[in-house]
Amino acid sequence: MPSETTYETTAAEALDRHPTPHQDDVEKAAPAKPVMPTFPEGGLMGWLCVAGSWLVLFCTFGYANAFGVFQSYYQYTGYPTQTASNISWVGSVQLFFQFSLGAVSGPLYDKGYFYPLVGTGSVIYIVCLFMTSLCKQFWQVVLAQAIGVGIGIGLLFLPAVSILSQYFFKRRALAIGISVTGSSVGGICLPIMLNNLIASHGFKKAVQYTGYLLLGCLVVALCLMHPRLPPAKHTAPKPTPKELFSSVPYTLLVAGLFFVAFGLFFPIYYLQVFAEAHGLSENLVFYTLAILNAASIFGRITPNFLADRIGSLNLITIMCAAAGILAFSVFGAGTPGGLIVVAILYGFFSGAYVSLLSPALISMAKNHNEIGLRMGMGFLVTSFSALTGTPITGALLDQYGFYAPIIWSGVCVLTGSALFAASTIMKRREKGTWKV
Repeated sequence: MPSETTYETTAAEALDRHPTPHQDDVEKAAPAKPVMPTFPEGGLMGWLCVAGSWLVLFCTFGYANAFGVFQSYYQYTGYPTQTASNISWVGSVQLFFQFSLGAVSGPLYDKGYFYPLVGTGSVIYIVCLFMTSLCKQFWQVVLAQAIGVGIGIGLLFLPAVSILSQYFFKRRALAIGISVTGSSVGGICLPIMLNNLIASHGFKKAVQYTGYLLLGCLVVALCLMHPRLPPAKHTAPKPTPKELFSSVPYTLLVAGLFFVAFGLFFPIYYLQVFAEAHGLSENLVFYTLAILNAASIFGRITPNFLADRIGSLNLITIMCAAAGILAFSVFGAGTPGGLIVVAILYGFFSGAYVSLLSPALISMAKNHNEIGLRMGMGFLVTSFSALTGTPITGALLDQYGFYAPIIWSGVCVLTGSALFAASTIMKRREKGTWKV
């Protein structure tokens, strides 16, 4: 029978042969998976973030929605020697930077650079807006408004929307929908303000007065928005762009966003021009964009309220299909009644695209830390159709009148909605549920 000493020696030798793992070695060998953050679904700070995001959208996309005023002023008063297609490049280049910079601001937001992004974007935006008021030649407008203002908005937009995902999960689409109504309210107030100020004080003062308003709103917005979650220190490697687009539902969704952006903005940018060309009263023409954007408020809240219950992909498919059909109704906007009906209906259904595209892209993210990347890549692809879509319709307008661009607009939006439908079907099969 072995002695006690012999037993202890044998045990020690066994431990030497199979040592107990050190705690540090265990952590290195099996890193803990990042814990899914919890969401307060609002709270004081959450709703203050919604208010701040609302102000950012009022100042940025709200002003972009007022470009129809600039299109009309540049075409008939400011630069009458320029073609409609040339002038439309200003709005298109601005839209390009608004969306394409998501590829930069998205990953930077994921890394925690929220305040540098919104601060830098605000400064660039306001400075370039005031420079727009001083422009004397068309190339200066391209530099200041198309490029400068577009870059400022591009740095502001994605962080201001993405931060809401830190406070909301179950009600995320609704929170984003409320936030995006800021662009609709801006699209109501700012065209009225610009049209009346241009008539009474001239273009320079009109742009400067609106610039002071936007400056104040952005300062308040920066004070209201505060990130809740620090950037994760230990996260799984993020997918590369190639890996992102290996997902068929994501690729179909982004392709749909691309085609919808090709045609969606033609009625928004040219409805006021269409009304003027058909000799409608100046007072009604001035309020065309305001009516359209007022209707889009309901188009941005109602679908998002439903999206939290039946899915963002389902809703964006339905709403964009309706918007594509309604794009053809611009043919009937040559009378006061027809103009008002088209503005209301198109504003409602097209508004859902802007408010649902972010929740739809977010729904494709596998974890919280790739939300900015998913949105950024989606916006980058969309930016190229936003860049070329309106100039194409402008060239069609110059060559063939309103007939060709109206058809182009409707076909593009319907094509996008068909791609959304395909993405929805694929995502349903992937998740095993109809709610996507």
